[in-house]
Amino acid sequence: MRAGVIGTIDGKFDEIEPFHQTQEQDGRRFTRSLQVNRTSHRDSGYTVYVGEAATQVIEDVESVKVDPETGEISVGERPTKESKYTQFVAVPGVFIAVSSGSGTFAFDLLQSQHPGTHIERAELNLNAYADDYYTAEGVDPWQIGFYGNIGQAEKGVVYGENVISDDDIGDVLERSQINQLGLQYEMMGYDMKVTLAESGYVEVYNPSNIETEEFAEYIADEILAYEKEK
Repeated sequence: MRAGVIGTIDGKFDEIEPFHQTQEQDGRRFTRSLQVNRTSHRDSGYTVYVGEAATQVIEDVESVKVDPETGEISVGERPTKESKYTQFVAVPGVFIAVSSGSGTFAFDLLQSQHPGTHIERAELNLNAYADDYYTAEGVDPWQIGFYGNIGQAEKGVVYGENVISDDDIGDVLERSQINQLGLQYEMMGYDMKVTLAESGYVEVYNPSNIETEEFAEYIADEILAYEKEK
């Protein structure tokens, strides 16, 4: 994994154990599972768990019927049992990141393992992150998504090189809230190119071969310090 949606963990536990559970509800059997594929004890002091999770849920699916006699079309919804799947990487007691927004069900699976633990999707303060890195030597902001500007450009996404210094859009970016931020910088011994979202999504484009465990350390050491206070 080198991309994921972060869930921060409020609660202390030392390990993540695999489990699966099947239960019956309204005459249907539902199974959910969380599996650990490998565990790594890092020099940084983190224990990183890499795994996958799946669950079955009821979702309303569009249903279309055509009357064979009249040709009349009727459109409705029917409840259907669907399966969801995600990969995850986690540091116990710190965070779990899932491979997409649809995978946040894994937050609930992990919570069910550890009563009293609360896992919530992270919200990042990208304005604070940007302030720390715009002035740093060798940092190139290549993407900025913004909103909340008073003026003709209320929101948008800007791409380019050193976009904050642009004569036309730079002032708009400076006074706006940032919800997307793309940076190129030296980090963890790599020339990294990343994109961050206020909603807790992080993706590393370069290096393309970064290890999942390194991605976890990047989140824990670099990103979580910029989580918004709730």
